[in-house]
Amino acid sequence: MNSTKSPQKKKIITTTIYAVIIGLLVIACAIVIAMVSAKQTTNNVADVGGGEESDITVSTPTYFVPMKGAVLLKDYSKTEYQFNDTMKHWEIHKAIDLKVGESADVMAIADGTVSEIYTTNLDGTVIKIAHANGLVSIYKSLDSKVNVKVGDRVSGGSVIGTATDSMQYELNSGAHLHLETVLNGVKVDPNDYISLGDK
Repeated sequence: MNSTKSPQKKKIITTTIYAVIIGLLVIACAIVIAMVSAKQTTNNVADVGGGEESDITVSTPTYFVPMKGAVLLKDYSKTEYQFNDTMKHWEIHKAIDLKVGESADVMAIADGTVSEIYTTNLDGTVIKIAHANGLVSIYKSLDSKVNVKVGDRVSGGSVIGTATDSMQYELNSGAHLHLETVLNGVKVDPNDYISLGDK
């Protein structure tokens, strides 16, 4: 009788051992897959940062007032109408006008690349500078003799031209700088970038 039960016990023990081994193999496979997946995710994150030990630094641009000692002639307005003494009508003024102060030198408000220079009767000579993060600064009513050319890389605070009364659209304002800022194609308030102190 003992000899009959013995093979059955052996069969049960063998089956149990196989089941345990298979279970352990499944668990081991799951652990290996999880580790490989975690390593790939870590590598992807490290690649974005330029390496596992690299620090990500985001530089904030420095902005400069475009004229020394200039006086605010006309402020930015998005909804409020202002009177244009030259054209004799009321209008939205999405720019700031700075009257010549200590000198007529006009400076770039931040580092950037000169993207356009042109002259029209209404605007005088115009310089456009493309900055980081989709910002473009536009300088109007300049003298036709400018200090830069298209494609030049300029530093914030460097002289790019001279303010004059060449902007026929605002002729009665005299020699001044008409400054516009455009962010991703939309005109925005230059005061968001430069500080003119008490106005």
